Amino acid sequence: MFKKIILVVSLTFLFTLFSKAQEGLVKCHTYEMQDAYFNAHPERVQQAKWLKQQMLIKAKQLEAVGLPKDGDPYIIPVVFHVVHVNGPENITVNQIEDAIKVMNLDFSASSVGIESVNDEFEDIIGDVGIEFRLAKLDPDGNCTNGIVRTVSDVTNYGGENLKEASPIWDRSKYMNIWVCKSIASGAAGYTYYPSTLAGDFGETNDGIVVRYDYVGSIGESNFGRSQTLSHEVGHWIDLPHLWGSTNEPGLESNCESDDDIADTPNTIGWTTCNTSGQTCGSLDNVQNFMEYSFCGRMFTEGQKVRMISALTSAVAERNNLWTEENLSETGVLLEDQLCAVDFAANANTICSGNTIEFLDYSHSGIAERSWIFEGGSPATSSEYNPTITYNEPGTYSVSLLVSDSSGSQLTEVKESYIHVLDTGTISLPFSESFVQMNEFSEFPENDLFVENVFGEDYWEISDQTGSSDDYSAVFRGDDTQSETVLKSAIVSKTFQLSNVGDNPVFTFKRAAARSSQSSSGELWVFISKDCGDLWSLRKAFDEGDMYTTSNISPGEYLPADEDWVEEEIGNIISVFHNETFRIRFEYRGTNGGTVYIDDINVYDPQVLNIAYRSAPELDFSIYPNPSSGRISLELSEELLPIESISVRDLSGRVVFRESPTYKSKTSLDLNLGSLSKGIYLVEIKNPIGVSAKKVMIE
Repeated sequence: MFKKIILVVSLTFLFTLFSKAQEGLVKCHTYEMQDAYFNAHPERVQQAKWLKQQMLIKAKQLEAVGLPKDGDPYIIPVVFHVVHVNGPENITVNQIEDAIKVMNLDFSASSVGIESVNDEFEDIIGDVGIEFRLAKLDPDGNCTNGIVRTVSDVTNYGGENLKEASPIWDRSKYMNIWVCKSIASGAAGYTYYPSTLAGDFGETNDGIVVRYDYVGSIGESNFGRSQTLSHEVGHWIDLPHLWGSTNEPGLESNCESDDDIADTPNTIGWTTCNTSGQTCGSLDNVQNFMEYSFCGRMFTEGQKVRMISALTSAVAERNNLWTEENLSETGVLLEDQLCAVDFAANANTICSGNTIEFLDYSHSGIAERSWIFEGGSPATSSEYNPTITYNEPGTYSVSLLVSDSSGSQLTEVKESYIHVLDTGTISLPFSESFVQMNEFSEFPENDLFVENVFGEDYWEISDQTGSSDDYSAVFRGDDTQSETVLKSAIVSKTFQLSNVGDNPVFTFKRAAARSSQSSSGELWVFISKDCGDLWSLRKAFDEGDMYTTSNISPGEYLPADEDWVEEEIGNIISVFHNETFRIRFEYRGTNGGTVYIDDINVYDPQVLNIAYRSAPELDFSIYPNPSSGRISLELSEELLPIESISVRDLSGRVVFRESPTYKSKTSLDLNLGSLSKGIYLVEIKNPIGVSAKKVMIE
C-alpha cells in the first residue's frame, strides 16, 4: 500500500512537470530542415531515398538474424558546442552532465517513470544498449571535458550558423551537439537522418542543434523537457516520428502513413499524454520518446533494431563511433585527470556594492579549488561557483588554483578582470567630443570606454575627422568581406541623475558608410538605470537607416559635413533618475563598413550651468560682450594648457567646439557668427577642470 501511495505521488509530480512542458508546445524541426536542404540540393534527393531504403533493408535483416553485439553497450563519444553571449544559454557543466545522464537512462530502459509504462507495451520496452560519454580527448589529442564554449551572437538565431561559429569535430569520432539560446525556426531542436548526412554535407553539419532550456533536467531546463535530446538522438540514428516522417501530429490522414517499425502501432500522433488514446484502431504508444506527448518513457524493441542498424552502418560513418580504436582516440575509457584550469564570470563590470557569480570551467578530477578575489568579499573561496561582492570602485584581478587527489595543481590568473564602478561618477552637463583622447589610438578607459563581448576592442579614436573638429570615435569594419559578425560597444561610467530638474536629454552625432554593397550594420543605443544589469533599447539604426550616405567607400571613409546626423534621445523618464544611470552604443555588422560617433551630450534642460570651477585666478575674459559673432578670449596662464573650448546654448546643447592648435596662447579669437541671437555659455576645459562664462550674441 505504501509503495502504491509513493507511485501515485510520483506520477502526480511527473504529470505536473509534463503539463508545464506542454505549455506553448515547441516542436522538433528535423523534417523542415531536411526539406529545406533538399529544396536547395535537389540532386541529393534520390541518393538519400536510396540510402534510406538500404538502411531499412538492413534493419529487417537484423531483426531476422539478431543484433551483432549483445551485452556490452555501444559507447558514443559526445561533444557539446555551447554557443553563447555570456547569458543563461552558457549552461553549466552540471547541466550538460545531467543531459548525458538522462540520455543514458532513456537508452537503457531505465528512464524515470519507466514502471508506469502502459501494460500493453511493457513486454516490448527496448533496452537499446547505447551509452553516451563526454569526450576526454579532442581531435588533436589534447585533454577536454567534451565541452566547447564559443562566444557568438548567432546563439540568438541559431541554426546551421552555429556550426560555423563552433566547427564540427570529426563526425566519425564524435556525436556533435550544438547548444544555443534560440533556434531561428522556433524549434526546440533538430537534426538530420543519416541518409541526408552522407557525403560532404554531413562532414560539416552532422549533429544535433538544441535550445539551452531543453538540455537535461536541471539548471535552465526542467524534467518535462529533459527527453528532447533523446528524441533528437532517435532521429540522428534513423528513427522517424511514430506517425511517420512528418511534423504534423494529430492529422486523421496520419493513419495512412507509418514509421516502418512493426511494433509501434499506427497513430495520428500526440501532443498530450493520453495513455489510453486509440486513434488508428489500436492502443497508441503515447509514452514513446518519438512522440510529442512530453511523457516519454520508452523505445520499443523494433526501434532498438532500427537504431542499432543505423549505428552499425557506414552511412554517415556511425559505425566508427563505438569502435575500440575510436574510444581510445577520444579518451572516453580514460580515468579523469587534471588537465585544464579556466573560469568565467556572469559580469565583468558592475557598480560598487553589487555581486558577481564566478563559473569554474576547470577539469577534470578536481579534488580542491582555491579562489582569490582581489577587492572582493569574501576575498577567498573554495566553492565551485562562488558569488562575490565588490564594495569599492577599482579594477581587480581574480585567480583560481585547482588540484587533484594526487596533488597536481594548475593556476589561472586574470589581471584587470573585474571593473567596479563608483556611483554618480559623471555630473551634468556631460559632453564628449573625443578631443581629449587625441593622444590615444586605442580607446582609453575614461568616462567612456570600450566593451567587446567577442574579445577585441574595435572602437578607436580617429584624429582625422569629426563633426566639429578632427576627433571622433570610429568603428572600421572588416574590409575582407567576412561574414563574421563584429560586435563592439562604447559604454559609460555612471551618471549622477538623482537631482535632475527635468527629464535629461541625450544627444549625439553619427555618420556611417558601406565599404561594399554587401555591407550590413546596425547601431543600437541603450540606457540603463541599474548600472548595466539590464539595458533598455532607445534607438536602433538597422540596415535601412544605418548609413548616412548612399556612397560606397571601399577605402578609408571620412564623412562629409552633410553626412553627420544629429540624434536626440529624450525619453529618459524618472525611473532612470538615479546614481547608476549609464549609456551604451553597440555596433554589430558584417562585410565591412565604417561608423563614427561624435559630440555626445547629456544634460538637464532646466539647468544650464552646474558645478563649474570659478576661482578668480583661473578666470578669463570675453570681449566684446555683447558681440555680433566674433569674440576674443583673454586667458590667465593658470588655465593653460587648453584642451577644448565649447559653446552651449541655453538648453545645454553644445553648438560650437574647438580644440586650439596653440595650447599655450593666452589670447584666442572665435567666430560665432553662425549662431542665432541669444545667450550662450563659453566653456574652457583644461586638465584640471572647466571654467565658464556667458556671452550674448546680438
